[in-house]
Amino acid sequence: MRTFLPLLLLCSPLAAGQEAAITPGEPEPGIEAPEPEFRKARLFVNQVIEQDAGRTLGFGIGFSIAPVKAAEQRAVETFLAEYEGSDAVLAAAQQVDVDVVRSMDTEQLKQTLKGVSGLTEADKDSIDKVFEAVGGDTTLAADLIEIMQSGETAITFTLEPFLELDFKSVDMRLTIPLAGFSSGAGTDFAFGNIGLDVHGGGGWGGEFAFGITGGLEYWIPSGMTRSNAAAVSNLAASPRYLHEYTTVVPYLVFAGDLAWVQLQASLAYDMSFGVRGSPKDDQFHYLHWGTSLAVTAIPYVVISAEVTGLVPTVNGASFDATFLTSGLRFVASWMDIGVAFQVPLVEKDDSEVSGATGVSFGSPSKFNAMITALFGW
Repeated sequence: MRTFLPLLLLCSPLAAGQEAAITPGEPEPGIEAPEPEFRKARLFVNQVIEQDAGRTLGFGIGFSIAPVKAAEQRAVETFLAEYEGSDAVLAAAQQVDVDVVRSMDTEQLKQTLKGVSGLTEADKDSIDKVFEAVGGDTTLAADLIEIMQSGETAITFTLEPFLELDFKSVDMRLTIPLAGFSSGAGTDFAFGNIGLDVHGGGGWGGEFAFGITGGLEYWIPSGMTRSNAAAVSNLAASPRYLHEYTTVVPYLVFAGDLAWVQLQASLAYDMSFGVRGSPKDDQFHYLHWGTSLAVTAIPYVVISAEVTGLVPTVNGASFDATFLTSGLRFVASWMDIGVAFQVPLVEKDDSEVSGATGVSFGSPSKFNAMITALFGW
């Protein structure tokens, strides 16, 4: 006992000195620092950093609603059936004012339609054949004017059930989009393209953390014809609803978690390839970038603002737009519920957007409301 007490007193200062050498906030020797979790990092539109949300399995649904104007489908179908090969006529007419059409005879109308920018030689040949078939008959012009004036404003909404798996360094998400349209004629539904998103990454730091994530989205061309109209309401979601195309989207996300604020920046390259139907372009590509600021200081609450931009690179000139999405989410390990509103900051002419999405004489929405709900364990 007499020997033990001096040893104990001798060891105590050494232990105290060893503790003092440890910088506050650093892990003890021999213990690895935990990886940043980036909880609360979920966003409404942009791709997100890989995160540990405190659950392995999650399921939920996304809902959006927006008013979209388009020509009555009945009038379009009647016109296409009456004049064989008239797809090119309709495509060109979307870039001509209805009052201009009224003032023209048949020959003038033909030359005006053929002069529309972006038409291929095959499109111009199709226009010639249609007008040769009708000769000097002015019925075609009258029918065209009827379609151009038959726009109906429908409430377009989307339902996107999804399933998520969250592992240590990899997250996966399966989405089955559904588009709905409500107008005076009733409510219709159309399936969109099924999508799979796989992404993984890592992070560094403690209270001030940084991370990087790489991912890949793939959208199967499983949608129905009318689902294209949902793309008019939100071009950033077009891979989900353009039924003629299959789309591959590789992307990178960079994030910083600064205690009470999270910053994210993403860069994606959307490549859509026409595999069914008669799409305007056999393929189109565009850069898809995003930035976001989220305030996470309030427990269980996230206030976020996202800016999303599209820049066309191959065909798809209409995919040149910028959106602002602002939202509020309530977050816990077992649930994530949010509401947001989206408005365009920069957008193309209605005619270009409707032509790219296959919606006749469509007019994109000026706002989009979103609700998301996720539950899991």
